[in-house]
Amino acid sequence: MKEKIYDYVISVLGVFLLALSLNLFLIPNKLSCGGVSSVGIMLQYLYQIPISLTNIVLNLILFLLGYRFIGKSSVIKTALGILLLSLFLEFTATWNSISNDRLIVSVFGGALMGLGIGLVIRCGASTGGSDFAGMILHRFLPHISIATLIMLIDGVIVILTGIVFGDVLITFYSLLALFVSAKVSLFVLSFGNVAREVLVVTAQHLEISQAIMRSFNRGTTGIYSRGMYSMEDRVMLLCVVTPKELPQVVRLVRELDPNSFVVISDSRTVLGEGFKTHDA
Repeated sequence: MKEKIYDYVISVLGVFLLALSLNLFLIPNKLSCGGVSSVGIMLQYLYQIPISLTNIVLNLILFLLGYRFIGKSSVIKTALGILLLSLFLEFTATWNSISNDRLIVSVFGGALMGLGIGLVIRCGASTGGSDFAGMILHRFLPHISIATLIMLIDGVIVILTGIVFGDVLITFYSLLALFVSAKVSLFVLSFGNVAREVLVVTAQHLEISQAIMRSFNRGTTGIYSRGMYSMEDRVMLLCVVTPKELPQVVRLVRELDPNSFVVISDSRTVLGEGFKTHDA
């Protein structure tokens, strides 16, 4: 129960930050932000239609088309996110713009948007638009991250928006804002989950595995392998550690076996004892 309440609180915070990024940075400077919001910006400037109204109408259409592709809890969170975004957009509509400098606006507005989107998606929710579309497409393209899918969708829409407004600079700064947004949202989604995967090829696998478990309380997995040059059978150790533990683990391995072969790679998400116990 506490976990669900926490997710809803974080989702609401993320939606509010997203609304702030739009009304305080992007909309006053005619910068596109991709998805439904870009359509809302164009309609607001061309026909004085409130973006809050555009957001809820167009997202409702997307919601009806794609709700079957996400889980029941995500459906509820997404419906709540769509409604709250429209409410927050209306609530902050009269707040003054932070700056008229397009470079500052694109960087800080994009960062705030990325933070908001990242928090919302991390809780398994959505505010509709391109991030909702990204969540749906991720079901069919699981090898591509949600943040990357959102960036691709928004990139196409931003270019089209620049053409409609007839201003190349709008397209440039909008793409910059989207780039910053995608990077920040990706960071938020992976924050606290990044680990280091260590593969060790060694003849001292028993001694090294016991030393790692004793010194760092980290389990190791022995994988039977064969060196195709020497044709010798050995046990390759697999161990996942935190970035902080990595230098000490490598130092320990090299001390116990200077001839060991060590491969290190990033692991974006790790589930299990010592790391996350559930998928965010």
